[in-house]
Amino acid sequence: MAASGLVLGLATTTAGAAPAQTAPASSVAAAATEFLDPAFIQEGTASAHGGQLVLWGDTRQAYNAAPDFPAALPDGVLAVGMSTSYSTLLVLRSDGLVDTYGQDRVDGPNLPAPPAGTEYTAVSAEAGRLLRSDGVVVTTSGQAAMTPPAGMTYTAISGSYAVRSDGMLAPTEGPAATCPELHDPGSGLRYTAVSAETSVYTWAALRSDGALVYCEELIEGSRSTVVEPPAGTTFIGVDLGRGEALGATADGQVVSSTGEHRAAAPAGRSIVSLSAMHDEQGAAVLDDGSILSWGLDGQAADAPQVPADRAVFSAVSDDDGYHSHWAIMVGDPVPIEVTVEPTLPADRPLRVTDVVRLDVTATLSDGTAAPGQVSTNVQAPDGQIQVLAPEPASTGTAELRLWNRHHEQVGTHTADVTFSGSPYVTTVVETPLDFIGPSPVALVTSGPTTWHQGAPNTLCFTLATDDGSPLWWTRDGQAIVRVDGDPDQVYEVIEPSSPGSSSTCARSLGLRPGTYTAHFEYEGWGEADSASWTGQVVVLAPAVTRVESDLPTSWRYGEMPDVVWADVTSNGAVPIGSAYLEVDNLRFGSGAQLDAAGRGRLWIGSSAELIPGTYLMAVAYQGGSGFRASRLERTVTVEPGVFTTTTPTITGTAKVGSTLTAVPGTWSPTPTNYRYVWKIDGVAVTGATSSTFTVPASAAGKRITATVTGLKQYYESSATSGPTATIAPGTFTAPQPTIGGVRQVGKTLTVNRGTWAPTPSSVTYVWKANGATISTRTTSTFVVPASALGKRLTVTVTGSRAGYTTKSVASGQTAAIAPGTFTAPRPTISGTTRVGSTLTVTRGTWSPAPSSVNYVWKADGAYLETRRDNRFVIPSRARGKHLTVTVVGSRAGYTTKSVASYRTAAIR
Repeated sequence: MAASGLVLGLATTTAGAAPAQTAPASSVAAAATEFLDPAFIQEGTASAHGGQLVLWGDTRQAYNAAPDFPAALPDGVLAVGMSTSYSTLLVLRSDGLVDTYGQDRVDGPNLPAPPAGTEYTAVSAEAGRLLRSDGVVVTTSGQAAMTPPAGMTYTAISGSYAVRSDGMLAPTEGPAATCPELHDPGSGLRYTAVSAETSVYTWAALRSDGALVYCEELIEGSRSTVVEPPAGTTFIGVDLGRGEALGATADGQVVSSTGEHRAAAPAGRSIVSLSAMHDEQGAAVLDDGSILSWGLDGQAADAPQVPADRAVFSAVSDDDGYHSHWAIMVGDPVPIEVTVEPTLPADRPLRVTDVVRLDVTATLSDGTAAPGQVSTNVQAPDGQIQVLAPEPASTGTAELRLWNRHHEQVGTHTADVTFSGSPYVTTVVETPLDFIGPSPVALVTSGPTTWHQGAPNTLCFTLATDDGSPLWWTRDGQAIVRVDGDPDQVYEVIEPSSPGSSSTCARSLGLRPGTYTAHFEYEGWGEADSASWTGQVVVLAPAVTRVESDLPTSWRYGEMPDVVWADVTSNGAVPIGSAYLEVDNLRFGSGAQLDAAGRGRLWIGSSAELIPGTYLMAVAYQGGSGFRASRLERTVTVEPGVFTTTTPTITGTAKVGSTLTAVPGTWSPTPTNYRYVWKIDGVAVTGATSSTFTVPASAAGKRITATVTGLKQYYESSATSGPTATIAPGTFTAPQPTIGGVRQVGKTLTVNRGTWAPTPSSVTYVWKANGATISTRTTSTFVVPASALGKRLTVTVTGSRAGYTTKSVASGQTAAIAPGTFTAPRPTISGTTRVGSTLTVTRGTWSPAPSSVNYVWKADGAYLETRRDNRFVIPSRARGKHLTVTVVGSRAGYTTKSVASYRTAAIR
């Protein structure tokens, strides 16, 4: 519904930029007796300065899409207000009536007049509503849409809302609409103007305190904003755009509902009309009649095509449908010059059968094109009038065509060409055209009178005017062919594509074999250009044909032929027509027309490849044109496709344990996968189906091959590599073993042989002391014997496995083997501590067990006796003393160890 803007070739401004510069007052106001009333005129309401509608911006699309654009208003009537919504335009006239243009137009531009004593005071194209002077809101058909409450009137309308005389905002229809809490402006306040939409309940209204209230409908609910005017001014006008509302202030600013400044008038100028467009674009009319715009570019910014001295405007609005805009130019319509140039035959007179082209041009006094529309009435010599459909003249030019049905009479026809389009004066140009009767017509026959049914070479009829003027052709059935005895009887000849001649042939009549009397009749404009012919024709049965072809009986998948030749012969003339292939009774490939020798080249290479199988194929001749159909059938077998490939190869070392890899080579086409079979001396290895193969021990001394099978749908073939060299025994890879453990007699050493590849099936460990073998074992542990004392040990690990060369790996030497050490507990003494009693020593468990043991007895530390056994009889000299025993153990390779007991009680 947005009231839109108009661009006058004036500089534009964007939000936050310096005010746009208007044209000098002397040039803009020269045609106006005074400046416009500085009071703001809300969209759809009347201005004191009426005039003519002007379309500007991208006008070509608008004129071409809707040729019912307004003409200049009648003398004494001016457009004083307007409202737009997309391509709908409502115009408020100075006589209180309303015109409509665009989508809502039904029976002419004039809407029903209001009741006597009332007039329309405001219009809203967005909702199709009119406000009467009695305060009632009506539809464009004059039906009441809103009746105000008793004692009240509606003072303003826009979209889905109206302002009541008490300053309240009221929805015109439907639910309570959006932001209902704001429909009452508040205590002591009034709404003075509103701008709203119908498709959504978004609105903006001016409040009497100078604020702008904006309510935006959302997917769920609504959101309201109260926009305060800049300091020191108030809002005096409002217009709703897409995604924002614009307010005009008393000091000439344009402010968005988001608080952004969009434009500003020059100092001393005020805004009298405002239009919010889309994408932060808009325009405003200033009180000197100039137009201020912002954000417009391209054709949308084109100035209105009026003389510079008439460029004084009082209102501006937007047509969202075509990126074009409307304005009201103050004053009467602008005079234009209209010329009409007919295009007449150069070397003959104008006949009633001719089509006449009229080139219409409309320009201003300075030669500038004046856009509009052209309507034409053609008056015949007898006074009858033909009304032609209007034609758009968006660039000031139009091309009209007067067909022969527009001027069927001989004599002078007058074409009244009317050029109209506000703000230009409606101009009528009379163009007389003198027509004479049609040219005589000659009827010529050609071709044989005897032919095979459907043959192309038959009797033909040609009509042509003597001077090349068009044939008279205004209705169906003007030229017919009748055949006596034919059930169809009458055949209509269609209107010719060439204006001056027409032809048809008897073969198109579809006559069956037989003898006929044929009649050709053409009814022209009158007797002088009519013609007829009567004669006998003979139609023979179609000729019998035979098909031969080079279609093969078999091929491999992927080798389907691109072309198959068809040779068609008959018992008479060379057949004409087309041939095609069938597969199992369905069309296949591309058919072809037979050449002059009866051959057809049938393309099948672009068709889907036939998969392996057996098919019934046929080369078929379609017949027609005087020849019977025929076909050649063959059984065709498609074998699986075969790959072309190089010989596969085997990479890797030919020895046991190595990994061999089969390389397929180059295959065409490329298989989707491969299958592999490995063979040892020609015997397939079970389960060996991948591209790699680890040589088993059983292959030693033998040769290996690989057979590769390519896998792809509808293909099958295999290829085998050459044999490898004789397979050699495998070899181990093994690290030097290491010895872990304490290098001491009696300790257990452990061999870490490391990782062998492959793992040997048997392993032995040979231990040496200073190079002399002292033990051969099959386990990895070894207890150091006493014989190794002071020597250095090594171990040799020997691994073996079937098909592999036995491998031995020696470790490094250990440090010299140290003597072993005993672990022994403290001995204990048991028995009666009395002279003559026997004491017994318990030495505990020694590790290892000593090979010899001595027991040394002492009394209060003084030596008494050394014994070999663990018993001791207390001598008298020990009376009153405390006894101890020291156990001394020894063993070859070990350090001798002595362990003393605790002392006994005093001997009694």
